[in-house]
Amino acid sequence: MKNTNLNTTNPQNLKKRAVSLLSKAIAKIILRFNLSRREFLASIDEKLVLEANKQDPKASILAIAIRTGIDRRYIRKYLTGDMPHAKPDKLSVILEDIRWTAEKYYKSNKIPKHGPFKTFQSICEQRASGTLTYRSILDQLVLLGNLKDLGDKVEIVKYRTTAVSEETSYAKITAVQLNRTIDTIVHNYQNDSSEDRFVQRTLFSTQVNPIKFPDLHQEIKAKTDKYYSELTDVFISYEENVNTGTYPEYGFSFLEYQSED
Repeated sequence: MKNTNLNTTNPQNLKKRAVSLLSKAIAKIILRFNLSRREFLASIDEKLVLEANKQDPKASILAIAIRTGIDRRYIRKYLTGDMPHAKPDKLSVILEDIRWTAEKYYKSNKIPKHGPFKTFQSICEQRASGTLTYRSILDQLVLLGNLKDLGDKVEIVKYRTTAVSEETSYAKITAVQLNRTIDTIVHNYQNDSSEDRFVQRTLFSTQVNPIKFPDLHQEIKAKTDKYYSELTDVFISYEENVNTGTYPEYGFSFLEYQSED
């Protein structure tokens, strides 16, 4: 069993490993909740610029460009909110075309699969020419639950390529939790005094047989439920009689995990 905090550093390839792990986490979120890679890449550039400006409001456009690695021609646009939003992904555009074509020309939620005009095939070849075949697009939209393959026709089942509401909500929860974790790590990195650092501990073992994981999970859950209740009372004892949202959020997280590596 090992008790560690996340400030422990490995001297070799630390930055490369950190980037790899963060990229892996983001990749899991994007794929699991069917988020847009294009929107993510556009958003991360914007957040890099805004965060760099927040950390150093007096920094010049050139200084921000050097720090973030983003072309300085785009820095001012990000700062003023003039940067154009990422274009919709191809699947969203194709699905909207299918919906419009089905309603306008067929008065239905179905359109022919094959053919050169007003068909699923023609829409895909127009919107994704040279990048994806219409068969691969069909497979993906069927997998996402947007379309049903009826043989000679395709039927629209769900109009949006975004995840269903429950998954969208959980994607937001996941992103919020990841953001909280990063805030804690950054805060602790900037504070040399252990007294000023936030609680940041991880307890793990590589000597527990996986067949015992369910029992271990139940015991961990029982203990954390007890601590959760006790900490709730502690937070309440510090609260003032003001409206919710009056002060910045301050909290504590419990996180159970099972590594895939």
